Amino acid sequence: MKFQRLILIFFTAILLAGCATQSTALPTATSTFLPTVTATSKPSATPTSTSTSTPTLVPTDTPQPSPTFTVVPFPGFSTMFNYYKGWIDGDQTHFYFLNSRVPNRVYGLVEGTHEIICDPDPTYSYHMECLSDFTEWDQSYLEFTFYADEAHTQEVYKQVYYTEFGSDPRYIPVDCEAEFRIYDGRCYYAYTCYDKQGNYLYSMDNIPYGGHFEGYSAPCPP
Repeated sequence: MKFQRLILIFFTAILLAGCATQSTALPTATSTFLPTVTATSKPSATPTSTSTSTPTLVPTDTPQPSPTFTVVPFPGFSTMFNYYKGWIDGDQTHFYFLNSRVPNRVYGLVEGTHEIICDPDPTYSYHMECLSDFTEWDQSYLEFTFYADEAHTQEVYKQVYYTEFGSDPRYIPVDCEAEFRIYDGRCYYAYTCYDKQGNYLYSMDNIPYGGHFEGYSAPCPP
């Protein structure tokens, strides 16, 4: 009986020892932490310039050069330069000047409006004749302005002359005889002037030489 008790105690001790061993062998629970997610910022996009911006040049306000005119050599009219007479032939008016002594063409304006072109007389080169396409003159005192160039930029002479074209009796020179003639349906005049002693001085007219004379008339209407 005693032996059995000993055997029971022995086996009990063995069982207790086995349990203790098994309990020690169990793995200890270890807290394993999941890896912490670290927020990594995405790399910011660096803007890449695909084109080089070239600054636009502001245009400089450069003043336009002033036009320059070539000065036409002009010798000047002689001191004896003067108006002689004028007449109408067809659709042109002729103005004749004495002692111009200018070898080249001269341009001009009558009353600042009507153009004239003047050339030396081919027969008497010291004088010059001017032509105008205007024929409806209604006064005798006309202003002539002469230019050396066709553009009328180089004025060389200006003067008012009694041209004999005014048919108003107020324009008839003193001590002159006047007669009026019809040529091709139009009235023209002719003056013959004398001094106080009755000596002939000069004559003037606007008769169109080469026109068809149709007779005499009373004073032309103004």
